[in-house]
Amino acid sequence: MRITRGDGIEVGDRPHPERAALLEARGAVLAWDVLGGAAPTARVHDPARAADWLWEVYGEQAAAAILGDADEVTAGPWPEGRALAQLNWLEAWWPASGEAGVPALDLSVLHAERALATAAVEHLLDDEDATARAVAAVPADPVVAGLSERLAALAEDCGVVLPAPAVTRAEFALAAGDAPATDGVTVHSGADPVDWALVPAGAVDAAADARWAVVRRGGGTFLDVSVAVGPRAGVPLAARFAAVDVVLDGTDGLGRRTGRTPVPPTVLLLPPAARRLTVYAPGFAPPDAPGDPDAAGRRAALIAYARTRPGAPDATATERLAGRR
Repeated sequence: MRITRGDGIEVGDRPHPERAALLEARGAVLAWDVLGGAAPTARVHDPARAADWLWEVYGEQAAAAILGDADEVTAGPWPEGRALAQLNWLEAWWPASGEAGVPALDLSVLHAERALATAAVEHLLDDEDATARAVAAVPADPVVAGLSERLAALAEDCGVVLPAPAVTRAEFALAAGDAPATDGVTVHSGADPVDWALVPAGAVDAAADARWAVVRRGGGTFLDVSVAVGPRAGVPLAARFAAVDVVLDGTDGLGRRTGRTPVPPTVLLLPPAARRLTVYAPGFAPPDAPGDPDAAGRRAALIAYARTRPGAPDATATERLAGRR
């Protein structure tokens, strides 16, 4: 891997955020590309602090090369750190989709497994209470043989009382289907993909488009919007179309989040290129981020990757149990 020196030390080429499984350690951030590459890249911002543990990740010779003046280094895998980073990626980017056949994750399993993975590498982390915090974040005993027993022992060591067991089914409504039903005259309609960076993971179906219609109704002009939901309920959603925002606070018969708002008649005159819908989560990300021409292909690759994970030899327990509980 190439080493770049400047304002810090860059080891390798960091993957796109949607593909990056991250681990924040003392003095550096490690990143694995979930679509390939066994060894992590690194952004070392405090070499003195990172020197205490880089050898454990890259080996003594490679760590010396990184902290020295080498231009490249050969590194191998670090399974313990990769496990925690993978779980971080699952929570941030897992593309649950009824339409694409990507099952939802059980958050109790995810948090339990992450607590155990945190304990395995806590000595490298910036937060000396990282394990206790991870255990306290577990919403319930996942009731998974082996995992539950290890979690209980870890919780006792940390002095944390686990919540009562709660088994939930990791299912969510498939709310794709046709354009939103209207009770007026539809002048324009269409569908646009949802930018994953604008909504929390699981808030909407990762593969379904958001649908819109400009409708003349009772002498007025209205915008109707619907978007297929994901497994994470209760996330406030809104949409922007031609500088008009609409809150998606309704639910239709297919379980989709919906919204309707009046729009000026000038919307009827918009050219096709200007008829674009952006779904976003208020307070999470602004709706005016520039478009990404590579997003569709990159996300299709991640959805294909996610479909393979429940049966992958190196899958986490969270991935293996996806959609089965």
